[in-house]
Amino acid sequence: MNKKIFLRILKIGLFTGDALFVAASTVVSYYMRFQLHFVPLKYGIPDIGGYLYAIPVVIAIFLLAFNYAGLYRLEHGRSRFDEVVSVLTASTVSIVILVSITFFFRNISYSRIVIMHLWAISIVMLGAWRLAYRSFFNSMSNNGAIIQKLVIIGATDISKILIERLTREHGNGYKIMGIIDNKIKKGAKFCGFSVLGRIGDFGKISEKLPLDEAFIGLTDYDRKEVANLILQNERMKFMIASDVLGIITKNIDYDEMFGIPVFEVRELPLNFTFNRMVKRTFDIIISLFALLVFSPVLLAVALLVKCTSKGPVFYGQERMSRDNKKFIMLKFRTMKIDAESKSGPVWAKENDPRRTPIGAFLRKTSLDELPQIFNVIKGEISIVGPRPERPHFVEKFKDEIPRYMERHKVKGGLTGWAQANGLRGDTSLKERIKYDLYYIENWTLWFDIKIIIKTALEIFQHTTAY
Repeated sequence: MNKKIFLRILKIGLFTGDALFVAASTVVSYYMRFQLHFVPLKYGIPDIGGYLYAIPVVIAIFLLAFNYAGLYRLEHGRSRFDEVVSVLTASTVSIVILVSITFFFRNISYSRIVIMHLWAISIVMLGAWRLAYRSFFNSMSNNGAIIQKLVIIGATDISKILIERLTREHGNGYKIMGIIDNKIKKGAKFCGFSVLGRIGDFGKISEKLPLDEAFIGLTDYDRKEVANLILQNERMKFMIASDVLGIITKNIDYDEMFGIPVFEVRELPLNFTFNRMVKRTFDIIISLFALLVFSPVLLAVALLVKCTSKGPVFYGQERMSRDNKKFIMLKFRTMKIDAESKSGPVWAKENDPRRTPIGAFLRKTSLDELPQIFNVIKGEISIVGPRPERPHFVEKFKDEIPRYMERHKVKGGLTGWAQANGLRGDTSLKERIKYDLYYIENWTLWFDIKIIIKTALEIFQHTTAY
């Protein structure tokens, strides 16, 4: 079967499944309220007909919200976490709209409890359905039924990161066909993939393979050449990394100035006092909760550190946070006493001889970072933000890495967007800075929650924490 027709059938199936599960959620919500009596009834049981008549409206609202949330774009590589978060958000918006409508529509008095049941049940049903669908979609990708043949244009750092992610995430729906680059000769290897030719050869390469999508990861490029490439291959789907502009951001508005189209970079979200108050409140709640939950772990690790090596349990290290303010960041000690007395400030490395007997384990699992909960409570750092660096390295990197000091516009964090994506320890510092800047420019409370969950899932997968 033609791949485009198959994808269209899959989208129709997804659309139909959503509608059926919304209808089922409405009926189940009615029976939970009026048959199971979790909450005592005051006015008797209304006829189900009024709720059945409302189902088409409920379905329409949910489907529109799902469409607006981008849930009908069949994206390869979309994580299950992002899928569930989008379902949760779109379902919540749908319920808010439904509640608003009931204030104006008074012919039938719809139960608010039924609507609340609908909110919870729809999230469970639609979330489970979406996860099952995502598994089926990934299975089809693995079998090659809807695999997307991808070529990467530009042998750059951002291209290398994409290759690493696609290689690591099995069943992502993409097959990398090769690399196109003007600086590396044809037949050479980049990250294990052959260079197919130059950008000017793209048309011939596309016809020969053929290709479905192209990722442009160029950082130093000929604007005219890239524009011609896209215009001459209109049927091809091109994805351009925002890094081609030297930044990674969504925080941009489209506008015009005296008839000239322009892009306007919006003010940073955390420049607003209200947003900082929301973030600080969130930090206090989460850190106090974490302190309560992890207090037995803190005690156990403290005993292990004390029993396995000489010296104090905690290690205080000077770091730099918002507005270049210095503070002492707490960690469980993972290095021997006076580990840097001869070498001076250096980063940890693989098989570092300075580590204590349990130092490697504590670093691998990030348990050495737990005492920083107290730094969060004191307001020196946040739960989420760019990882604060030592003043020695700040002085070194501020002249070497463009925009490095911009990460000090917000408080440092116990974890960050870079760490949630596996960029910690011995990884590219320049790439970490780009992720930090993306976070600063695109902060939302939901973004913080996403980073916390992704960090928890990433802890046992990273291999660069020494």
